[in-house]
Amino acid sequence: MAEVTNEEANDIADDILGSERFLSANEPGIFQRTVDRVIEFVLDFLGDLFGVFGGVGGAAGRGLAIVLLVLAGALLVFAIYRAAKTRVPKVEEADSKTRVVFDAVVEPEELRSLMGKHIAAGDWRQAVIAGFRLSIVGLIDANIAREISGATTGDFAAAVQSRQPDLLPPYETAARSFERAFYSDINIDQSDMEHVHVLLDKLNTVTTAEASS
Repeated sequence: MAEVTNEEANDIADDILGSERFLSANEPGIFQRTVDRVIEFVLDFLGDLFGVFGGVGGAAGRGLAIVLLVLAGALLVFAIYRAAKTRVPKVEEADSKTRVVFDAVVEPEELRSLMGKHIAAGDWRQAVIAGFRLSIVGLIDANIAREISGATTGDFAAAVQSRQPDLLPPYETAARSFERAFYSDINIDQSDMEHVHVLLDKLNTVTTAEASS
């Protein structure tokens, strides 16, 4: 195979680069061609719509189109700025304090109010149900248990045993009263409510201790 000299290689390269397949150095690049097409579109559009550019061409028409594009861009930026400044801040949802307890959405203050009303009426069954649900909210707020839809009393018991084992005895006693009140027709009396009160008091002590530490 014949060896190609440097001079011959340069000649071959010049022939290739000078062919019609390659763009001329004087031909505008992709960006410039895109800008030209946008300006031409604007001129044509405004000319058809208003007849403004019917007698305006060349550099004058091109200059006016550029000015209009700049003004349109400035107006767009201003509109975005105004929209961002005047946007109404997101209002915290009214149910932000709700919790999910045993697949039910509950509100702590409402549970506390219901518990008090049922106690006053001597309806120990409903008082125990509301009070125990309130204790679950307390476990969640104290970061002892997680808010998980479908969690059972056993799931919460496991969380208590893992993170706050001293609460386990009063929790299990109150949980038994709750299960009888919720799942059976067994008579529920004031002693069952006392079990729930003990758990709530213990939770309040834990929460107060954590807040002061």
